[in-house]
Amino acid sequence: MVPPSDVEEALSSFAASLNDSSASSPDASILESKLSGPDGVVTALLPKLWLPQTDPNNSLSILVHLVEAYPKKYMNIAASAIRRDIEHNFDTTKMDTSEQTYEVCDALILALAKLLVAPNSDTQTGIATDAHAALLALCKWDNHEYHKSNTCQQLFQHLATLWKYLQQQQKDKLCESSTAQMRIAALMIDVCLLGGKEVALALSDDTGGVMNKLLHLALDFPNKDPLLQMTALDALEVLAVENKDYPMTSERAEFLLGNDELHNGLLYLIGSSSENVEFDPINGYAALRLLTEICRVGISSSNSVVESTQTKFYSLLECFQKALHALEPRGESERLSYIYAVSNLVASCATSTEEMSKSILQDTTLLHGWLSLLSRSSQPKLKSAILSSLSQVIEPGIWREEEDACTRPSDYISLSLYHAFGEANNQKDPTECLLASAKSPFVEERLGAYNVLRAMASRGCCVRMLLLYKGEDGNSIFVEWLLNQDNESTNEGRQAKYNIVESLLAADNIEGLISTKAFREMQLWMKRGPAHTTTIPWDLATE
Repeated sequence: MVPPSDVEEALSSFAASLNDSSASSPDASILESKLSGPDGVVTALLPKLWLPQTDPNNSLSILVHLVEAYPKKYMNIAASAIRRDIEHNFDTTKMDTSEQTYEVCDALILALAKLLVAPNSDTQTGIATDAHAALLALCKWDNHEYHKSNTCQQLFQHLATLWKYLQQQQKDKLCESSTAQMRIAALMIDVCLLGGKEVALALSDDTGGVMNKLLHLALDFPNKDPLLQMTALDALEVLAVENKDYPMTSERAEFLLGNDELHNGLLYLIGSSSENVEFDPINGYAALRLLTEICRVGISSSNSVVESTQTKFYSLLECFQKALHALEPRGESERLSYIYAVSNLVASCATSTEEMSKSILQDTTLLHGWLSLLSRSSQPKLKSAILSSLSQVIEPGIWREEEDACTRPSDYISLSLYHAFGEANNQKDPTECLLASAKSPFVEERLGAYNVLRAMASRGCCVRMLLLYKGEDGNSIFVEWLLNQDNESTNEGRQAKYNIVESLLAADNIEGLISTKAFREMQLWMKRGPAHTTTIPWDLATE
């Protein structure tokens, strides 16, 4: 092990040579021989990076010089070592903030940001990955309640500068430039997930408008690089997806629900009728998925944003509804995207204004396209998606237990959608259609049907309709099916049926709707759990 005094002497000598403008570039081999190679050099420099005020040798300058002068030798070592050190020293879950003396200087942020677009990082992706992780860890530290530094703002300023430089590259470097641009975008999005302040900074002109650069990549038309555009749309979708670890902030919701440039660009890609354009064959479905996630954000956040943002969101819903009429999905993947798009549009409209709710309920074309199970007998995944999406609209509480009740559609809307489901399937009774799916040999379809039945059982106005439902032969089909546990062999299915029983027993006064023995059997089922096996004779279930 090299004595500390020798380490300081070696670094001081190298720093002096580096700062001497009249001398040639210092020879790294001498430093390496004294400090046991490149690994030893980086290890010696690391502790000083977080204490620049007590570092007379300016260790960061030395490290930056070594990385730039000898990238093949130092870039990978430096990136991984800095990441490990940052994740250890700046772990907000373990650090003692009362004794914290670390400092993050602007030069270090810039040095790490450059590693995202390092010349050889296309062949050594680990370098960019380490830089991404290190910078994100610093921003998490910056976001911590005890630390109010400008790390995030400084990072965004550097990212904007690097992004501008990349966009000015010659044609022969466009591939490398595109990859580097998306690394910048991915880091910016991850930082924005940390909180509202970060989103505001990304949108601010003071940081170079780094978010606007991503919008241009995703939405500019004509677009000369559709693959880069697709990646940009996917990055924006990450910002829209709700994450339990990073809850939706008001700033994110305001941006997603009220940004005209974002809305207009996405509508253009999916063939907005107002623009008289066709659905983009390459990126139309990427735009559709992002619009779907924006609708999902609107379900939970539209009532908490400012009035002007709310108005813009409602305008988006109207245009989205019109655009979906022209969509003709083909293949399972496209049909799934269509199902999720229509269901989230309906859910958003159902919890918005009375006028929009009425408009969407009268749109039989969209409702039938969404809810029809016909011609999909060999596609249980699609049937499951249709049924599960219907359950999410009817009773979002079973999927979003943390959400406020204000996002719940009215009883009238829930019943209207339930009957629309029957109308879309040869005008049959909707409960009959559900029980048919509940008896399907495909577990995916059965689980989808159970989800809808649980959603209906969670709505007080629907409980009576379910419990008193009788098939064509006059028997109490629903109660008989529910209490017959022999018709479901999977653990997932038994749990789903148990959830239905739980919802029914939570309703008021169901004793008068079914027999005493059936009611007691439900109570016993609740007590013993999903694995309980019924003992009641089926002919007594409706006495």
